[in-house]
Amino acid sequence: MKGKILVLSFLILFAVTIPTASQERRRGFEGYLERLKTELNLTPEQTAKIQKILESAQKQAEIDRQKYQGDREAMFKAMRERWEKIDKEIETVLTKEQKVKYEKIKKERRERMREWRERTS
Repeated sequence: MKGKILVLSFLILFAVTIPTASQERRRGFEGYLERLKTELNLTPEQTAKIQKILESAQKQAEIDRQKYQGDREAMFKAMRERWEKIDKEIETVLTKEQKVKYEKIKKERRERMREWRERTS
């Protein structure tokens, strides 16, 4: 009986923690949109506009990956330019208050990108 309770407890714990763990690992533009929705309290209209911006950027990222295969510097340059464009486009959708919060998000993203680049160099 104790064994069945232990197994059942384990299964419940496992079932509850898996969605949380997968949500934490979400990356890329989809994860970025979710973060913006949460931290900036985006309206549905803002979310739809930003989603289109990010989808377009994702397509461009795929093109750049094919175009710059093996050329790290060119790839990083294209990525920086893409993010500059994304940021400008997103900022046109945000309120003044949201723009202040977005500046913090951009700063954190740039710091993570810089750390990642230093590790991969």
